[in-house]
Amino acid sequence: MSQTRNSTPETKNQSLDDDAVADYLRQNPDFLSQHPDLLADMELAHHCGQATSLIERQTQVMRHKIKDYAVKMSDILDTARRNDVQFEKTKRLVMELSAATHLNALTEALKKSFTLEFHADVIHLALFSSLKPGDTHPNLTSATKEACANHDDIRALAAKNWTYCQAFNDTKLHDLFPHHHKLKSSAIVPLYIADQALGVLIIASNAKDHYHDQLDTLFLNHVAAVTGRCLGRIQN
Repeated sequence: MSQTRNSTPETKNQSLDDDAVADYLRQNPDFLSQHPDLLADMELAHHCGQATSLIERQTQVMRHKIKDYAVKMSDILDTARRNDVQFEKTKRLVMELSAATHLNALTEALKKSFTLEFHADVIHLALFSSLKPGDTHPNLTSATKEACANHDDIRALAAKNWTYCQAFNDTKLHDLFPHHHKLKSSAIVPLYIADQALGVLIIASNAKDHYHDQLDTLFLNHVAAVTGRCLGRIQN
């Protein structure tokens, strides 16, 4: 510790602020071990007001850090487990969508996945094209001007080419869910191929916080991309 012994009188007389002392100790972590006599004069106030040794205090700090790291690691593992579960559910849905050969089967795959596995209460698929005579699924609608009085309102939902969540407070959408009167939140999933809007998938829940503006929509955007491709295949 030659820089301590070689200090000039001028340096010794200079007042040191807390930051300077802290920086010095960081740069010289063995300082106290080389000056053990200083430990006898040091006191650190404990939360209960009693003095405690530096080693004990350091141990407490390390315990707190370890506990914080353990909590963070637990959160990371919980997130990873949730993502694994969501991935498996998504994979099953994608396989069902890919196997669908008509609109009824595609709509049913969406309904079963979101209501049974993702715990929504209802879904509705509104397409911006006419339906064929056999397209009779109760959760499927043509939102053309000729077939739907709320065409402009439903079309406006697909103004954005990405999924978003909102409170279910649009009375114009209630016509799509005539048997559901307690819906509180919804995910709006616009369906596109390239720049062409094909329709919109509306997923709704009776729970106010099931779909909210802080929800990560990466999964839903993936479902939107797959559904758009499948719609293009089925309708062509």
